[in-house]
Amino acid sequence: MSQTSDRNAHPWTEVPELKPVDRPHPRSVLDRPLRIAVLAGGANTERNVSLSSGTAVVRALRGLGHAVAQLDSASSPVIPDQDPEESFLTAEVGEDDLSDRPDAPTAVVPPDLDALRQVRSSQRHAGVLAEGLLPILQHADVAFLTVFGDEGESGATQALLDEHGVVYTGPSAAVCRLTFDKAATKQVLAERGILTPRWHVVGRDRIEEGLASLELPGPWIVKPVGGGSTIGLSMVEDAADLPAACALASAEGRDALVEEFVPGRDFTIGALGAHVFAVVEAITDRELYDYEAKYTPGKASKQVPADLTPEQTAHVRELTAEVHRLLGIGDTSSRADFRLGPDGRFTFFETNPLPGLTSTSSYPLSALAEGIEFPQLCEELVIRALCGAGKLDEGPTHLGVTR
Repeated sequence: MSQTSDRNAHPWTEVPELKPVDRPHPRSVLDRPLRIAVLAGGANTERNVSLSSGTAVVRALRGLGHAVAQLDSASSPVIPDQDPEESFLTAEVGEDDLSDRPDAPTAVVPPDLDALRQVRSSQRHAGVLAEGLLPILQHADVAFLTVFGDEGESGATQALLDEHGVVYTGPSAAVCRLTFDKAATKQVLAERGILTPRWHVVGRDRIEEGLASLELPGPWIVKPVGGGSTIGLSMVEDAADLPAACALASAEGRDALVEEFVPGRDFTIGALGAHVFAVVEAITDRELYDYEAKYTPGKASKQVPADLTPEQTAHVRELTAEVHRLLGIGDTSSRADFRLGPDGRFTFFETNPLPGLTSTSSYPLSALAEGIEFPQLCEELVIRALCGAGKLDEGPTHLGVTR
């Protein structure tokens, strides 16, 4: 499982106020602890969601007995040239103290663009990492990625890690490039019979020209072609408001996607390889299930399992599995979003192979409803990454399914 022979010579470094462990937590399925680098941050509007997800993953994996380095993609190590081993901290957590859900502060508001420009200037290594982080990632058995947006979900971080031989969770760089582009994803799936709203792409530098050729009837949903957490999302009823909505969607330099509005109920379903988790319904009094509704406690509720007929539940889970398969996501995570319209049909909106892992995120909730607690979900993602890289024999699993 280790990449160099000397990495097992001194597997633990004494850390002040933290006691190293020489065995995994009782609820771990691995026979020894791992070094895991959790990479979060990013210089995009999902930065706060990423940092919250990363903190939750760090706590969960340390609770299972692993030595974990918590890395912010924009923050260099405090001590330059420090031994990478010293970044991996352990903690002893009692059986009763291991939470079954993500444990981290909520990401109530996204950062502003001026702050993100400063963050971007710190990510000097290939535009995705601060100096000094790569040696820590290379020292890990596996990197757990919770970097979203145009650094993580676009495949940029994965491409850099591939170049340096770092094993990481989640899908390949190529899959991320496809799924990050909502228009390309819709095109692939529509060609294969998956129902999705009709759409029109408006270039970020050609908004007036792009809207001149718009033939979709209103009302419309406008959002970035690439991005997540519903940032930059607008519902538009008057065509005169479309230019402003497209400008908002393009604020981070991406093209805008204009979709015909489909009324109905919102559902999201998590998948992990061939296993599809429970159906979650997001319910809010707000006009849209937007960033504030997603990440502000009390702004929305989630019902799981969703109030659907057995036939509807089976159908939308089959659609989720088909989307996961058609997009080549493989033996790792994804979360698919659908809307059930008045005509009784499920319409696909988007998929995310690096779903959020915050205390209000749907993916951990979807898994928990199937009996997979958050620490085990995180460890399962690690196991699958190592198995896929040939670093771990097929065997331990929290799901009891064939990988």
